[in-house]
Amino acid sequence: MMFLLCDFALHKDLRWSIISNQLQNKANKIMKSSIFFTLFCSALLTGCSSSIPFNAQSTTEQFTLPSLNQSTQVYVGDYMIDEGVNVTDNYLIVKQPIDGAAYDIGKGDYKLLGTEKSGKMYFSHFSTNGGYVIQGPLIDPPYALSPDDKDGLCVSTVFVKNATCYKEAQTEVVKKSIDSPSAFQRTLIYNGSVGKKINISYREFSGGNARQAFTNNVEYDMSKSNIINYKGAEIEVIDFNNSSITYKVRKYFR
Repeated sequence: MMFLLCDFALHKDLRWSIISNQLQNKANKIMKSSIFFTLFCSALLTGCSSSIPFNAQSTTEQFTLPSLNQSTQVYVGDYMIDEGVNVTDNYLIVKQPIDGAAYDIGKGDYKLLGTEKSGKMYFSHFSTNGGYVIQGPLIDPPYALSPDDKDGLCVSTVFVKNATCYKEAQTEVVKKSIDSPSAFQRTLIYNGSVGKKINISYREFSGGNARQAFTNNVEYDMSKSNIINYKGAEIEVIDFNNSSITYKVRKYFR
């Protein structure tokens, strides 16, 4: 009797072991299938989206304002000298919002993503000043905007180029320069006057943030001299009051 019970228990454990192995094998197959399906979808999406070029390149150049020996007037809080970097890109200007059945396109400036060899240009579907593209119900999300001489303004998705076009769109492609938010910048700022004394602020910015260790307020007595010198910059003060100053920059920052 004891032998039969032990034999039954042994066969029972063996059966559970076999069933457990079978379930584990099925789970592994399901997991492998899921991973393959995910990779397949990712590859599909990547293959489709990569057909839209991302080869746009910005043009950067240093600038210093105003020009040397030019009579200039600024007001309290304005830059007397501004030195930094300009970044120039192509932008698609959408002049009027579009209320479409498939997509709504907001008014705004949309930055260039890339250009095909044919010259066809593709722009971001988010503007730099508040506009963006919204898809309707059950519509594929937007991926890029592209102006077309024949079809107007077209919306591309991950899957389809020029999925929907709007001939009524009012657009223009222009080059636009903005101050680089990541570049190093130096400024002199007019803070007003008290009697014969004027107050100037020197500021340095990096990545759009003021560098506290390089921020300074300086006071100059105009009864002694009408020349301001700071970090190599030389400014001739022509006239001033508590709200504005007129001057000429003789030298820039060293």
